[in-house]
Amino acid sequence: MRPPVIFAVVFSLLLLGCYSTQNLGGGGEAPLITDSKNFTMKEGWQENFRLTVGESVETHKISVTSVAPKAAMLKIDSKPVLLHITETSQVSLSGKTVFVTLNEVSEGYARFSISLSQPGTSQPPSGPSAKTQNGGKCSVDSDCQSSHCSNGYCCASGSCCLSDSNCSIGRCNTTTYACFTPTALSNGAPCNSNADCQSNHCNNSFCCASGKCCLSNSNCASGEVCNTTLFSCAQQGSGYTSLAAEQKANSTTNGTLMSRFSSIFDSARQCTGGNESYKQCVPNVATRTEKTSASVFRVTYSYSLTGTSCCPTSDILIITVDLSTNTTTTQRLDTSQTSTLADTMNLSLQSGCASALQYIAQVRGLACPS
Repeated sequence: MRPPVIFAVVFSLLLLGCYSTQNLGGGGEAPLITDSKNFTMKEGWQENFRLTVGESVETHKISVTSVAPKAAMLKIDSKPVLLHITETSQVSLSGKTVFVTLNEVSEGYARFSISLSQPGTSQPPSGPSAKTQNGGKCSVDSDCQSSHCSNGYCCASGSCCLSDSNCSIGRCNTTTYACFTPTALSNGAPCNSNADCQSNHCNNSFCCASGKCCLSNSNCASGEVCNTTLFSCAQQGSGYTSLAAEQKANSTTNGTLMSRFSSIFDSARQCTGGNESYKQCVPNVATRTEKTSASVFRVTYSYSLTGTSCCPTSDILIITVDLSTNTTTTQRLDTSQTSTLADTMNLSLQSGCASALQYIAQVRGLACPS
């Protein structure tokens, strides 16, 4: 065998022996720890160390079970010890207490120390102040102040995130750093995407049915105004429409009452039972809308009760709508009949045939004006 080949074989055997000694703890006497000792070990490696207990010296084994980017799992004899960088753990061995501190994790190596006394105040703090806050990266629950790690991030509970892309369902709340399923928002509500809105239309950071959405004129461009009923921008002069005013009026308590007036009577006339002559009472409802200024509309509801068994009355409700402020005011005319009928509808005609027939009887029982 040539000399260079012999040298290579011998050198390889020496290296293998050194690796085996470090990895398995063999070869030479284990170090005696009298104050502190530093260790640098990879996952799967183990070493022995000695401690003086009373008059005797005991040998203990330390091994590295796993190494993570910011943590390492050690085992001293049979006791598992999970440490994060700069964290110190207290371990009792045969009545003697040692302090194990993880100093650094680098390139798969865990660098830690075993001391007989608690590290001084110069040691970085351990416990919650050294752990990751919500929104920070983590590997295990114990990395986090909240003790909850999900998707690689810390949060209080649920599926943690840093952005919407981290959520398989829903979106990311960047305050709590947790995924959530948003509730569909009504028109005028702030939004981030179409999926946020009941109308499936998010524009200009607000929900609306279509077009450019707004909450006030300041959200619209020059020459546009915000229709605060529809929550959408329109050209000056066309932003406030009769249709929008009527929709606003119909949404009020009195407007809803008037718009339902005919259908209530129609349903009541279909009910079985009751006095047939009462069912001859027929309401006629009409709505008229007129514009009184750029944004103010006058919506007039008029109805009459006609028929062989009804007093021929005519009652009027006026709702003034200001679309620029999204406000309404109500005025009644011919209130001798209207107030009584409205109160009866609100109190007695919530639903069902019995209430409907009772209401018709109430209408029939009103004294006809002379």
